[in-house]
Amino acid sequence: MKIIVLFCLLSACLFSCRETLEENNPKRAQLVFKPKFDGLDAFLNYQEKIEQRKDLQVLPSLLFMHQSGRYSLQNTVFLDKNGEILKAIQVQIDSNGIKTEATYYFLKEVLSMVQIAKENLRLSNLRIKQTRVFYDAKQRPISAYTRTSNGTNNAAFQQIKLSAVEHDRIEKHLQMLSDIQNQEGEFALYFIGFHEAKNKKFVQFGNNTFLTNLTFAPDEKRIAELQTNPDLFKNQIFNIQHQTIQEASGLQYQVLIDISKR
Repeated sequence: MKIIVLFCLLSACLFSCRETLEENNPKRAQLVFKPKFDGLDAFLNYQEKIEQRKDLQVLPSLLFMHQSGRYSLQNTVFLDKNGEILKAIQVQIDSNGIKTEATYYFLKEVLSMVQIAKENLRLSNLRIKQTRVFYDAKQRPISAYTRTSNGTNNAAFQQIKLSAVEHDRIEKHLQMLSDIQNQEGEFALYFIGFHEAKNKKFVQFGNNTFLTNLTFAPDEKRIAELQTNPDLFKNQIFNIQHQTIQEASGLQYQVLIDISKR
């Protein structure tokens, strides 16, 4: 399924979704923004509506590793019954233990808000820096906020001026979100080869920038073709369908479900 992400906001539609959810939601009441901008509650109410939905289809992407080994990237996209994207989560984990999780919220498949949380997984004293950015119809930030919490305090979000560098980074990762999900651009999948790890055989796909590894069934017809004459397929792009397996030991890996030439 092809995911198309646009970088703008239908403000009028969003504000028409205004509801009073926070009155009966103690978790929501903990979120304090200083100072508030006109229309903030409409964004937060719409976010709450999405979070409460239990009927969304969940589509995880492949896990990609940068060729340098510096970081990994993976998406999870949430669609309604009509295939419309309402929410997407992109997780980047750096080799130094820094985890950055960006959550995007969409209305009519256009971006309304980005929520970014950054933490160091190697520190026992967990401190999470959170940033929220809201956008207008001309792709300009309406307002941006940040706070640092340790998981127990409920510090208020303080308004900040979003730098051009941060704005450009969000735009870049929004495009990456689409490319990762659709296995396009920097995430196009060329056949690379086979290898073994932890007593499992893996097939590797990717390009000069990103890689992904999957286990496979030995009788998979396409895999048998790749093993018989790997050089024949080196310059071909493939579409991959996969499933993620989590073993009781904690080992997690991707299993190839289907493969086809693009």
